Amino acid sequence: MSTWNGIGTKYLGFSRRQPDGSHHATEWFVISYMPVVPLRRYRLVVGTTEYTPGAVGGSTSTTAYRVLGRSPVRVLDVLATYLAWWIVGPALVLGPFFLMARAAPDFGRGSGFWSGVIVIGGLVWIVGLPLLLVSRSRRWRDLP
Repeated sequence: MSTWNGIGTKYLGFSRRQPDGSHHATEWFVISYMPVVPLRRYRLVVGTTEYTPGAVGGSTSTTAYRVLGRSPVRVLDVLATYLAWWIVGPALVLGPFFLMARAAPDFGRGSGFWSGVIVIGGLVWIVGLPLLLVSRSRRWRDLP
């Protein structure tokens, strides 16, 4: 399981941690890190993640997984993943910009102050919201 420039396979839809420390997760084929096709579902133990700095900046991360077995792909998990990645995620990221555009139709043509508020608020929203959601999700599922 790996991705190269956002294309490859990735585990998504981790369940809450089981008493034995394992999780259920679906392996997905992804393009631009967005889930396209569910491939199979596994029961696995999530190990540590190692980060390696890249030669030109950036970095590479590798997470160790120990697969304990396969389980059937669950339709509700697939639908929830599609909903989260293709509907809710983009709406949370782009929604405030559409709302601000409707609230301030003269954006960029008048007050530099309000234009700055909209741009800075949008950037904080784009960076802060994903970090908050990922952090809360990992804590809820008890992932490392």
